[in-house]
Amino acid sequence: MVDDDSPDRTWEKAEGYAASHPGVRVVRRTGERGLSSAALRGFDQAQGRLLGVMDADHSHDERILPKLIAALERGADLAVGSRRAPGGGATEWPWHRRLASDIATRLAKGLPGVPLADPMSGYFVMRRGIYESCRGRIHPAGYKILLEIVVRGRPARIEEIPYVFKDRKQGYSKLTPKVTLQYLSSLWRLREFGGEK
Repeated sequence: MVDDDSPDRTWEKAEGYAASHPGVRVVRRTGERGLSSAALRGFDQAQGRLLGVMDADHSHDERILPKLIAALERGADLAVGSRRAPGGGATEWPWHRRLASDIATRLAKGLPGVPLADPMSGYFVMRRGIYESCRGRIHPAGYKILLEIVVRGRPARIEEIPYVFKDRKQGYSKLTPKVTLQYLSSLWRLREFGGEK
């Protein structure tokens, strides 16, 4: 579990849990920020054969986590919690956030090798080998870690499991002008990479 020094002291609660659960590791980052770099740090610390990303603010439905793992056990390389697969969705999103998500999704689906209904998802589980195949080429800035993995790791089989995204009750949105610029920059890099043979 990686925590960017949350003001609600999530890291402290997680450390208390980890004290009696040796398989749980907690990384508290006080200088770095960003989903992609946090995910990479977590992947590098993890020892399991499966690696995953999931928010701890209850926006990602934990009830589908077993389904994501089951998809990998059936042979998938990557299983994605999808808001845009049939049966998925989002609750309580203001119109401007939904519009921003729609635009970002359309741009991402234009990249070579992105066969996803929800390429902007931040909820997924993958085989360790997929990560290891592209670790050195993943750009750690921003919040588009799934796109980096799909384009650079090229998983052969992907499954999307629908769920309903619940907006956070506390905290703030990650969507800032800086994050928007990082996203557009990453799309440009990934578009060039995806065109390589």
